[in-house]
Amino acid sequence: MRTTMNDVNITADVQDRLIAKLNAGQPLDSQTDAAPVSTSTDVDRDGLTRTVETFADGSQRWIETNISAAEDTRGLNPSKTGCKSASGWYTGCKIGIADLVSNAGFSVDYTANKVRDVRGRYCNNSVGGASCSASVKRATASSAGPAWAELTFTAGIGPIGNVASGAFGIRVSGTSASLYG
Repeated sequence: MRTTMNDVNITADVQDRLIAKLNAGQPLDSQTDAAPVSTSTDVDRDGLTRTVETFADGSQRWIETNISAAEDTRGLNPSKTGCKSASGWYTGCKIGIADLVSNAGFSVDYTANKVRDVRGRYCNNSVGGASCSASVKRATASSAGPAWAELTFTAGIGPIGNVASGAFGIRVSGTSASLYG
């Protein structure tokens, strides 16, 4: 965990406070519904956008995406990377979320008004157990709403058995894809 915190430039004193918070069984602000106190975005030379949210306790959550600004209506925290275009479908789109101690994600294919083939789900947690499931919730958009696929997760936090849980995914309506979480 310290390696990850060093990689994202969190100072040693903030690292100590965050680890103490986890050891006390409390979730980091980045693992809750807390609002970030700052957000920064950088674009690398390959066009990959990385958005880092920093929270009041010093924890961070980041999103990496290659979605164009016109498509990016994600709202909260997932990212989508690695899509390839084939026969009118975006295939192998990786959707994921990460913070200092956990990450989760899955791959999916989508086209206008449709999603298919959820696969490759994963969830990892360095401070406790984790479980997740991913599925297509609505394969084709209809009057009931957009096509969508979702991953739900549960992760243990700290030694006293606190649990964080949530869901994130992709919605497709017309030719617009959006991420939520």
